[in-house]
Amino acid sequence: MDQENDDPDKENFTLEQIGNTIKQNREMKADSDKKSSTNGATVKKKMTKEERTRMLEEKKLKKEKERQKWEKGKFALKSIVAEIDTKVVELGSIGGHLLSRLADKGLTYRITSNPIEKSIVWTMTVPEHISQLSPDGLEIQYVLIVSEAAEFCDLVTSDTLLDHISRVRSKHPSYTVCYLTNRLLAYINKRENEQYKNPAIDSGWRRPLVEEVLAKLTTYYARVHSRQCADESELAEHVVGLTCSLASCQFRKKLTRLCVSANGSLIPKDSIDKNLIKGNLWLKALLAIPKVQPRYALAIGRKYPTMKSLLHVYMDPTKSVHDKEFLLKDLVVEGLLGNDRRLGEICSKRVYRVLMAQSGSVKTDDIEDGADFFTHY
Repeated sequence: MDQENDDPDKENFTLEQIGNTIKQNREMKADSDKKSSTNGATVKKKMTKEERTRMLEEKKLKKEKERQKWEKGKFALKSIVAEIDTKVVELGSIGGHLLSRLADKGLTYRITSNPIEKSIVWTMTVPEHISQLSPDGLEIQYVLIVSEAAEFCDLVTSDTLLDHISRVRSKHPSYTVCYLTNRLLAYINKRENEQYKNPAIDSGWRRPLVEEVLAKLTTYYARVHSRQCADESELAEHVVGLTCSLASCQFRKKLTRLCVSANGSLIPKDSIDKNLIKGNLWLKALLAIPKVQPRYALAIGRKYPTMKSLLHVYMDPTKSVHDKEFLLKDLVVEGLLGNDRRLGEICSKRVYRVLMAQSGSVKTDDIEDGADFFTHY
C-alpha cells in the first residue's frame, strides 16, 4: 500500500489528469460563453425593424420627459450647488451652523476658494444627457458676502465699503450683491453700553454710521442689497432659504411689464368673474389698461377672444382710424344691477390708442385728450 503511494509514475499520472480536467472545464466555459454571446446576437438579429424603432422611440421619449422635468424645475434643489469660500467656514460658529443646516435640507455645497473672500456663489449642475439638449446651461447671478459685525463696522468706519463693492463688481459685473451681517446691531449696542458704563476709558471707538451706509447701498447702487441677522442660526436659515429660492426662480417664467401690471392685483376682490379673469392672460392685459373695468374686459373678450383677433381688425388697411377708435363702442356690457349698457366711445378709443400707440412715453391718462398720434393704415 505504501509502495503504491510512493510510486512516482502514479503521482505524475494523477497530476496530469488534474491538469486535463482543469483544461476541459475552461474550454467548456469558453464554449458556453461563446454560445451565450451568439444567442444574444441572434436574439438581437431577430428583433424586427419596428421593434428596434420602438425601442429607440422609447429611449428618446424618456430623455424628453427628463428634459421637461428639468425645465419645470423638478430637479432644481438637487442641481444647485453653494460654493462657500473657506473664510466663511472659518468664521467659528457661523460655519458650523451653516453647514449643518445645508446638510439637514439635503442641499449640496462645496468648500472652495472664491475670488472674493467670505463670499458664497451658486452654480447649477446640469445632467449630461440634459446638457446636450439644453447646451446653454444656467448661470446664477447672485453673490453673498458674509460678514461678522466687527468686520462690517470696520469697513464702514474706514470708508472702504464702497471700494469693496467696486471690487466685488469687478469680479461679478452682472451679479446681484448682498451683504449679510451677523449680530450687527447687538455688537453696536454692546460697544455703546461699554462706553456708557466706563466713560473715563476712551477706547477710540465711535458708533459707525451703518444706517446711513446701508441706505446708500439701496439708493446709490442697483442690485446691491443688505440683510442683518440676529444670530448664527438666523444667518444659516437665510442662506438655506436663499439657496432654495435661487434654485426655483431659474425655472420661473420671466415676467414682462405687461405681466407685472396684469398679474391679478388689479382685479377687484368682490368681482364675480375674478377666477375667470385670472385664468385668461388676454383679459388681464385688458385690465392693465387704465380705467378698463372687469366687465368692460369681459365684453371685449366675448367679441374678440384673443389679442390677435382684435389686432387683426386694428391692422386692417381698409378701415379708417376713426372706425377703429370706435370699433368697440357698441359692445354690450352687463350692468351691475342687470341693466345692460354700451361700452362707450371713451373706453373704445382708450383701448385702441393704448394697443396701437406709436410712442412708448405716452401717458395713458392723456389718451382721451389725444395725447398720442397715430399713423393711418
